Amino acid sequence: MVDSKFNKKGGKPQRTELNLHSGIKSSLAATDSSCPFLLSTSPLLDYENPLVETRESKVRQWTRKLPVMNLFQSTQALLDVLTLFNEQPLQEKHRVQLLDIYRVPINTMLLSFDPLHLRQLPIPPAQREQVAQNIARLPLMLADGYKTVIKQGYARGREPKQDSILLLAATRACEQLGHTMLHRYRLSHPIPPRLYLELHQLYRYAEHYQVLDCIPHATKPVGTEKNIAMTHKELMLLAIVEPSRLASDEIMPSYELLGKLLTHVRIAPPQASSGKMNSFVIDLSKDHPPKPFAFLEISLENENLRLFDTSSLLKRLGELLHQPESPSITPIPLRNTQLLRRLTPYLNASYQRPSPGKP
Repeated sequence: MVDSKFNKKGGKPQRTELNLHSGIKSSLAATDSSCPFLLSTSPLLDYENPLVETRESKVRQWTRKLPVMNLFQSTQALLDVLTLFNEQPLQEKHRVQLLDIYRVPINTMLLSFDPLHLRQLPIPPAQREQVAQNIARLPLMLADGYKTVIKQGYARGREPKQDSILLLAATRACEQLGHTMLHRYRLSHPIPPRLYLELHQLYRYAEHYQVLDCIPHATKPVGTEKNIAMTHKELMLLAIVEPSRLASDEIMPSYELLGKLLTHVRIAPPQASSGKMNSFVIDLSKDHPPKPFAFLEISLENENLRLFDTSSLLKRLGELLHQPESPSITPIPLRNTQLLRRLTPYLNASYQRPSPGKP
């Protein structure tokens, strides 16, 4: 399908970035020239690489034949293919259709990944580490492709509210950046540079075009659909509770527990929020997780700022953790209760957090 030894003539072009604030209203404009709305992507070739397979049937056939029992070989093959694929000039709909085919085995690897199982594989330690690194890179490569679609659509003056392909691409990009974050947390690896920034910028993109709560039609039959607002909230909640303090096998349960409480979290500009002291601050132009409002000196006129209000969430958690025993109430499993008790203090913006390294 693709020759991994294929090299293009000339030097490798640099990654390109999309400055979306240049032609959009001030709601997308950064506070200064150093904070534009950016999405980094691989550069597209000005010719079609004949070694890149673009027929859907052939790509689907190739992914089904991946050696799933050999994670080292299958992850490396996917990386090699996606590296060249992301540079291939393609029409947006076609690109998304092909990316969605690659997404199936990649999501399977990510969501079934078990660090303990990896340590037990009969392969050298260096290969085990390479497998973990490969799996961490795969969702970034997928996100790269979906972000390219967003850039192409923007360049053509199209909007995700009228163009379902752009909405699907933005939703998928958020999903894959989220998978990267979860995988890194489970491995106790640092979050890659720009990951928070790009999640925030995709949130801003959807906010501007009023599609934060929209679910792409292509995802609805799956039953696990999430919109961009949900994905962003869920990931920011996980970041707030400082997952580095959790064990590897507590990351996904924490993420799933917090994901059931998203309706109790509100994100709004500072001027529209009444519960500032119970909020965290997100700067959509920065590569940072939310930070407690109470400990920051900020300008409420900064158009990049959003307040992440957890006051209603804390109230709901209090009700769940102190609910009386009753046959009519489904009790929370003990393990979940214990986990929620540990997470809850961190969701309070006024909580004095322990120093790093302390429990």
